[in-house]
Amino acid sequence: MIFQKITLFIFALALSFTVQAQMSPVREMDKTMSFGTRPCFRVEFRGADKDLVTDLWKKFAKERFSAKLKKDKKSGEWFAPKLNGSLSPSEYTLRSTIEETNKNDAALNVWFDLGSSFLNRREHAQSADEAVSALSDFYVEVRREVVTRELKDAEKKMKDMEGAKRKMEKENDNLHKDIAEYNAKIKKAEEDIKKNEQDQNSNVADQEAQRRLIEEIRIRLQNVGSEKN
Repeated sequence: MIFQKITLFIFALALSFTVQAQMSPVREMDKTMSFGTRPCFRVEFRGADKDLVTDLWKKFAKERFSAKLKKDKKSGEWFAPKLNGSLSPSEYTLRSTIEETNKNDAALNVWFDLGSSFLNRREHAQSADEAVSALSDFYVEVRREVVTRELKDAEKKMKDMEGAKRKMEKENDNLHKDIAEYNAKIKKAEEDIKKNEQDQNSNVADQEAQRRLIEEIRIRLQNVGSEKN
């Protein structure tokens, strides 16, 4: 029974470490670099392009490792020599590359050159854990920046949509004002038409009266000669 409990405990502990390892954004692998294939720590980023990761990595490396990264034009590696810290009892060199994996996706590869060897979990478990912890923090920083930019873009889009809504509301008000003005003009025109028709009827009556007057005057003109009698 005790043996079974111990076995279950060891299994659960191993499973816990496995889950934690799977959850970590940092992968440890052997990867080719300027000195050949060496132990490497790799972090992949979704939604972060190469330029963003590069800018943030240079800043992070300076703050976390006191590393002022320079680019080796020949190898394309960002490196900083003669570093000191808890990762190694002696001076070490940090080397890294940033690559584009997909559109708007990138990956960071980091090598810690300890001089006699490259940092790896088999030989330097504690230092490897520290490196993984630091790079995990960097992963969080990049993700935070990515999400922050997404938020800013979403807020800008929302602001544009609100601006468009205000513009549409103003256009709607103007259209209602136009309709009111058109209705007023239509009402005025209808009244003018009614008055015009009345004026036309009056004009027709006036013309008829004027024709009778003209006819009477013509008759009087014809009879002018007979007035002396």
